[in-house]
Amino acid sequence: MSTSYPGPPSNRDMVLTAIGRASAPPVAKIENGPSLGNLTGAGMQIESGAVLCIGSEEFIHLVQKHRSVVQGVPGMLCEIASNPLIETFIVEGRAFQSGPWIGADDHQSRHLAEEIFEAGRLLRARGGQAWFVPTSHPTGSMSARVLSTFTARLDTIPEVDLEEEATQSSLWAELVELTSSFNSSLGMQSPLGDSEREITVQSSER
Repeated sequence: MSTSYPGPPSNRDMVLTAIGRASAPPVAKIENGPSLGNLTGAGMQIESGAVLCIGSEEFIHLVQKHRSVVQGVPGMLCEIASNPLIETFIVEGRAFQSGPWIGADDHQSRHLAEEIFEAGRLLRARGGQAWFVPTSHPTGSMSARVLSTFTARLDTIPEVDLEEEATQSSLWAELVELTSSFNSSLGMQSPLGDSEREITVQSSER
């Protein structure tokens, strides 16, 4: 019985493995590790002085008339807020009634409430502004927690800040007008008096 000679040992597998590894493109390094924002690319194109905004589509368009806007996305809000190019964080009350932030003022969506709170804290920590525009008043069990993160609530603006000589940006003026119109439709007086004011607004930062 004859047997065939198998020939010399092959190093084919070793060569293919080496070639395969060498031809694979290098994996991009992310400075601070992977994140949802890095993976999706959301919030990567941010202009200096941009506004991080949570609100209805109509409200977003209004803000865009004055400033560059980055829309807040659940799961990425704090990552975007930590970008030093973001100077202002604005939340509209109607955002809690529909869309991705629905129920963010309630314990059932506590994770959303905490995300909004932390985003505001990040802005405040570096001297930025966080504004709440009450086109709807949050009434959920987490509303106090959410509202506590804002440096200004536009339904509690001191009268001196609304005087004709006070320095106001065009965006600030339009948001105050929007708030006043909303309060008027409810038969409310705006702004509130000093005894009811919860937050002091720093006009020089606007």
